[in-house]
Amino acid sequence: MYMKRLLNLSALACAVVFLRFAALPAAADLYLGPEELVQADGADIQVPGWSVPSFVYWDGDDLKDLVIGEGGNPGKVRVYLNVGTSSAPQFSAYFYAQSDGSDLEVPGAG
Repeated sequence: MYMKRLLNLSALACAVVFLRFAALPAAADLYLGPEELVQADGADIQVPGWSVPSFVYWDGDDLKDLVIGEGGNPGKVRVYLNVGTSSAPQFSAYFYAQSDGSDLEVPGAG
């Protein structure tokens, strides 16, 4: 009897969790559109080697900027500032992330 009641409570708890997450609002859904090439200063962004893009707040202007790892030896970090708006970002030419006046560099991995 005790085991049957425990199983029923477990099933009820799982159903509540499932229904709670199944009923999330549409705003929580992630919709990906078609592939697009991102441009900076009117030209497609092309990064040599492996690249890892991030859309982040870089310079404190409340606009997300594009930060991209640039593969190679050494690897560097490119920063493209958003000169557009939040809803229609546009990116300027890149500069390399720096520390103490020197580009940040990471040795290439083999």
